[in-house]
Amino acid sequence: MRRGLLALGLSLSVFAAAQTGTAPTKLSLTAPTAAARTFEPLDMALTTDGTFANPYDPAQAQLDVSFTSPAGKTMTVPAFWYQDFDRATLKPKGTAGWRVRFTPTSVGKWTASAAFTKPGLKSAPLTFNVAASDSPGFVRIDKQNPRYFAHDNGKTQQFYFPIGLNLGWASEQPGTIGSTLDSYERWLTQLSKNGGTIARVWMADWGFGVEGKDTGLGNYGGRQLQAWMLEQMFEMARERGVNIELVLLYHGAFSTTVNPEWASNPYNAANGGPLKLPGDFVTNPQARDLFKRRLRYIAARYAAQPNLFAWEWWNEVNWTPISDGDLKPWIKEMTGVLKSYDPYNHLISSSYAYGGTSDLWKLPEIDFSQQHDYAGRDPLVWGRRDIESFIETAPNKPVLLAEVGYSANGTGEPLIRDEIHFHNAIWAAPFAGYASSGMYWWWDTFVDPQNQWPQYKGLADFLKGENLGLMTGQDAEVGTPDAAALTLQSKTRALIWLRSSTYDAGEANAAYSKALIAQKAGPDWKYDMPIRYKATVKVDGLSDGAYTAYWYAPQKNVWLSVIPVAVKGGSVTLNAPSFDKDLAVKIVPVGEPRTP
Repeated sequence: MRRGLLALGLSLSVFAAAQTGTAPTKLSLTAPTAAARTFEPLDMALTTDGTFANPYDPAQAQLDVSFTSPAGKTMTVPAFWYQDFDRATLKPKGTAGWRVRFTPTSVGKWTASAAFTKPGLKSAPLTFNVAASDSPGFVRIDKQNPRYFAHDNGKTQQFYFPIGLNLGWASEQPGTIGSTLDSYERWLTQLSKNGGTIARVWMADWGFGVEGKDTGLGNYGGRQLQAWMLEQMFEMARERGVNIELVLLYHGAFSTTVNPEWASNPYNAANGGPLKLPGDFVTNPQARDLFKRRLRYIAARYAAQPNLFAWEWWNEVNWTPISDGDLKPWIKEMTGVLKSYDPYNHLISSSYAYGGTSDLWKLPEIDFSQQHDYAGRDPLVWGRRDIESFIETAPNKPVLLAEVGYSANGTGEPLIRDEIHFHNAIWAAPFAGYASSGMYWWWDTFVDPQNQWPQYKGLADFLKGENLGLMTGQDAEVGTPDAAALTLQSKTRALIWLRSSTYDAGEANAAYSKALIAQKAGPDWKYDMPIRYKATVKVDGLSDGAYTAYWYAPQKNVWLSVIPVAVKGGSVTLNAPSFDKDLAVKIVPVGEPRTP
């Protein structure tokens, strides 16, 4: 998706590094200041008498720290140059220096030791004890069903269904930086309060990117504020139980046609970079080496974040001149580089503005597929159809509905059109077979200003405790042509979403167009939907026996009636409460809770 609003002026120039280099003769590692607990990141400071013209260049200063677990397994992570900032003033705070960030994965005594590759200098070993935490661990592919995700703490997996949206960048006040963290704090709080658990964030030049035209390439001293703010955002999200999908590259920076920003890209030869053409980014040796340096720094600062859901290589790479033929070997090479700096083995993906049949999804370096959609009007209709192409291409990988919107041009009149589409994208996605809710795009111009956050609560409440990986999707038979229903079910459990045919963004838009023609589309225009009375829903494929049906109102986020039902011959027909938009219902065996 395109950037949309003006860029934030996040190019505060802070301290660079020492301008003269002195070879280090001393190196020590400081014990963590906070108690170490499993799957919680800890920071350690490193002290040395060495100085470096560019501490971000591993050719000048390759400083790594090896951590040895109680079982004797060693994990090596790169250290990084760090500058702290004051949240209130966004001014540098304290003295810059070396840090290492690490997340222990097991209980017991760990040993850490730092080393410069050149001149081969090592620190004395340092030991620290790690206690257990109740963290669910990192996000992995679900072992029971590889088309879904799970949290994994090394001992157990816990099914994870991401519910959330894009929070690409903060741009409420173009030209300023003061609102960035305030905006993310508000968005993440609202998302979490309403059951959301994932946000997709860009490392864009105008946002959290560590390189830009103002910095040149390979030296991130002028972007330490952005790097620090991204850390703060990760911490805010972790405190609220929200995982972050981090987009490393976006199409506009390497495009001359779609959201073109190639003219301001530091890789552009016109700006002192090594490339005459944007498509050469993935083939030019110097460009690849510079990007590997950036990957090292990004992984050093953020890989230890346990709520890093995944790295995403590209947003909508098809809008660049980079061909799949050139992209695939680049992804293979860069994935190897990234994994060498990321000992936690975070998931990796990429994205197109389309691309369900792309061979990219087959690569072992890509852990899950992603769909973006701004053309489909009714996700209840296109969801099942579109996901089939992804499943046929990569049948044993999850598919994230990572960007969705009624239009790529933003919201418009009537607003109810976008409200309906937003709600339906959230609910249709899991029933269509996606491994996430529909992740809406217009977070800062629609979701937040219109307070659409409570829409997430309905799906979060309804799916709480459910393991969709143990279920299969199918259509349910509805006793009226004016409604449709999708189900997720096993032999002993069924989740059903029932929706009126008029509760559709396209229908709302058509009604508004008619009102415009009739000159009745004034400020008080409303989209009236008929109430559906005495609708029935027939579900097949359940084991015979006594069940309980729990009806839920997605528009009000409340549970409704509780009805005893009997399954005979593998089938049961439910009488739905009256509704004008949608309903949901769970069917569970008598004696079992509606939430496992």
